[in-house]
Amino acid sequence: MTVEFEQWYQSEYSRLVNNVALVTGDRGLAADSVAEAFARALARWERVRRMEHRSAWVYRVAVNQARRTLRRSSHERRLLQAQASTTPLVQPPVEGDHELWAAVARLPERTRAAVVLRYVGDMTEPAIAKALGVRRGTVATMLHRAHIRLAAELDSPAPLTSDQEHTDAIPR
Repeated sequence: MTVEFEQWYQSEYSRLVNNVALVTGDRGLAADSVAEAFARALARWERVRRMEHRSAWVYRVAVNQARRTLRRSSHERRLLQAQASTTPLVQPPVEGDHELWAAVARLPERTRAAVVLRYVGDMTEPAIAKALGVRRGTVATMLHRAHIRLAAELDSPAPLTSDQEHTDAIPR
């Protein structure tokens, strides 16, 4: 990075962030957009340094970047809303067991996903591991801890795990 660029960057960055924030209404988005615009200016420094109004060029690039980001996030929100409106709501597999499903809803997100995939989706631990991007042992641990937590919350004995069922079934 040249000394000339660094001095220009330090003198203009805050002012440009403030200006873009006034346009976008989002200071974080403005800071990200101005940083991206300065990175583009640095990549084209030989051309940009000869511009009469190089700060105006950075401002324009930053505003365009911010608008692209806003359009993309708006588009993503519309897609998610459309998907939510066309996706039927799933009822708990056992009607009337609202206390259980309320307790499941309080589990951490990834653990809740594992429980739902296992007991509603009837997926195996390896399939759940692939879906969640974790190891099979992690899924087993999450399900085991979910069993313990749900049993404690629902004030019922902890359910047997598949390993315990097989051990108890062995004649002595």
